[in-house]
Amino acid sequence: MSYSWGASRGSARVSGLALDRTAAPRPVDGPAAAVRAEPDGPVLEQQRVAAELAPMVEVWQRLLAQHVPDRAGRCRTCTKGGTGLPTTPWPCVIHGIADMARRTYDAERSRAAS
Repeated sequence: MSYSWGASRGSARVSGLALDRTAAPRPVDGPAAAVRAEPDGPVLEQQRVAAELAPMVEVWQRLLAQHVPDRAGRCRTCTKGGTGLPTTPWPCVIHGIADMARRTYDAERSRAAS
């Protein structure tokens, strides 16, 4: 039996969050709207996850604290043995999504204060 990570069609799960790759893209508001991608491109999918993650402050803070570079410039968390990703460069995708969630949270917070 073999596994093919990321090769599936339809929907995927990321930390309990369902990502439907066949759904029509939703408009993105705020700072994430500045980054444009194909309707089903990976950047738009990451924006969707980051938008859902933004109000979960403790979660994205923990992700940012855990996904840091080692001396070789690889992500310490993604490079742990048994993950199947021994050479994931930093910043990894998880760090990028958590950072995007932080920026989205900060922008929404400053907009609400105005």
